[in-house]
Amino acid sequence: MTINVMMENQARILVVQDDPVLLGLVSGSLRPDGHYIIEVSSPLDALDISALEFEHIDLIVTAVNSRPITGIELAKRLTSKGVDVPMLFMSASRALAGVIAKSLGQTAVIEEPFTGSELRASVRKCLSGHRRKPRVEC
Repeated sequence: MTINVMMENQARILVVQDDPVLLGLVSGSLRPDGHYIIEVSSPLDALDISALEFEHIDLIVTAVNSRPITGIELAKRLTSKGVDVPMLFMSASRALAGVIAKSLGQTAVIEEPFTGSELRASVRKCLSGHRRKPRVEC
């Protein structure tokens, strides 16, 4: 049996992105910080994750304009399932980014285009406001 204890600064991040190139870029930008990245190519696939599994996820990074449902709709459906995980929305629309920032807080949105370092900084801000439980994996 292998036991893996995650380090204090590591986080489990669910990246939901329907564009495979962007999914790889976002995930690849976050891995150097030591985070464990779970990639999902559809918001509907993210909804298939059980509420119990979401207890082990520290942050969800998703596009506002994902398909077949939006990131906002994903957030609503997860909330209705009892999932309480912070979300970082990626938005190409300045106006929509402003609305999200007003509704959910400035740390909840990053405006596209962004650099890898800007994404990592936004993720650190989101994670700093979220107390993670220590985990032991078997």
